[in-house]
Amino acid sequence: MRKSGRAFGGFAVFTLWAVLVLLAGASQGAEKLTGIDQLKDQKLAAQRGTIGHFLAEDLLGEDSKALLTTYEKYVDAIAALRQGKVRAVIMDEAPAQRFLRSVENLALMHESLSEESYAIGFRKGNTELRERVDEALAAMKADGTLAAIIDKYNGDFSVKPEDIDLNKGARGGKLIMGTEAGFAPYELKVGSGYIGIDIEMAAGIAKRLDKELVIENMNFDALPMAVSSGKVDMICAGITVTEDRKKNMDFSANYVEGARQVAVVRADDYEAPAGK
Repeated sequence: MRKSGRAFGGFAVFTLWAVLVLLAGASQGAEKLTGIDQLKDQKLAAQRGTIGHFLAEDLLGEDSKALLTTYEKYVDAIAALRQGKVRAVIMDEAPAQRFLRSVENLALMHESLSEESYAIGFRKGNTELRERVDEALAAMKADGTLAAIIDKYNGDFSVKPEDIDLNKGARGGKLIMGTEAGFAPYELKVGSGYIGIDIEMAAGIAKRLDKELVIENMNFDALPMAVSSGKVDMICAGITVTEDRKKNMDFSANYVEGARQVAVVRADDYEAPAGK
């Protein structure tokens, strides 16, 4: 039996070696990525319902159904990239940078696909709440509160959910915010609580409205329906303002400008332009 086992083990080792040789050959044979145009006929990934999803569809054109895979969470799209299932992930730059800090062998392609603005979404016609939120946002911009929140999370932050004042028991009732807590540094679930730029900004708005902030975490593509149905009062999840989205919801003033959409690739599959 031991002889048989050794023979089987030898076959297994040979098979593994052959697979590795084939994979190495395939990797060596593939031309390294140097520019966004090379992605037009490659397998791509994106988070479902995001601007990255729509940009990837535009990039791939009529081949998008065959070449684009969408995921509910960014982390799953990055996992697909690391496993070689896709050649790039199209996503927002800030969360992409967070992945680069914690995951080996990732890189951002130098070119961006677009630049966007983030705002808070409301049910169409909910003018009273939108105007009150805009007043609070304007005050937070004027006194430097919003800039301080963004600066804090753009570095290596150490924030606990209990550090954020949700204004519990406020006399003005509750302000229910829908979000998708897989978009660091904007929203991130830690234990049973939440941290991030959007969370602290919304907490500051709620306090100025004398309301308690309540957070409802859900998939990103479920957020528009949640706010239009009244399940939540507003949605805040790094949401880009687009003309299509304006047809179905109203937006606050922008709280982030110039947010880049980028392609995340494997570092060993990318050759950056000289000097970049």
